[in-house]
Amino acid sequence: MAADIFELFQLIGYRDAAGADDEAVVELPVAPHVINTNGGLQGGLLATLVDTAAGKLAMRRLPPGHSVVTSDLSLRYLRPVTDGAARAVARIVHAGKRSMVVQVEIRAMPDDDLAVIATVSFAIIRART
Repeated sequence: MAADIFELFQLIGYRDAAGADDEAVVELPVAPHVINTNGGLQGGLLATLVDTAAGKLAMRRLPPGHSVVTSDLSLRYLRPVTDGAARAVARIVHAGKRSMVVQVEIRAMPDDDLAVIATVSFAIIRART
């Protein structure tokens, strides 16, 4: 079942990008199938971009046999992303035994304008086998 979600992400257009070792970077290009009626990237897809980048980073910091589930997601939309791509950069701000908090900035590329600021909280759980 996990492969299905990644196939969906590929269809939407999410793609990994290079970043520092302590970051996860994921991009979503502006394309006709992902824009809203005002010509910007659809807000729910930006929220998914945030959750995806944060989750990728969180999974790197876990001990073997563990996973994470999103327990809280907060976004502030500052400006629309209407051309180029949205680049989400995730950074861990807290990593405990039972929870993790990740801050994510989405910037409109290529101008590097801040478009979204977000925080994602994860509960750390035992992975399903």
